[in-house]
Amino acid sequence: MDKLLVDNIKEELIKIFKKRFDIDFTKWDKDYYNKNLLGDEIRLHARDLLYIYFDVKSQFNITIPQEEIANGKFATFGGILEVIQNQMKENEIAL
Repeated sequence: MDKLLVDNIKEELIKIFKKRFDIDFTKWDKDYYNKNLLGDEIRLHARDLLYIYFDVKSQFNITIPQEEIANGKFATFGGILEVIQNQMKENEIAL
């Protein structure tokens, strides 16, 4: 996957978080990409992950595998980003 596409995916995911929760991942260092979204620092609720799930499905036109959610990948910004990239690569979808 080329760098431009990866950057576009990241920008769109940042927009989702900004619009939905007023969380701006561009203001934090990259360590926050791997922090649990439900943890003490970011403090989202479990239902918020559902909003992100549906926003991501809609925005990127992908299906998110159940095992990705079960294995905890969908609990961090970086994990969600990786899931999107993998699904888009698998489906050969371009933004």
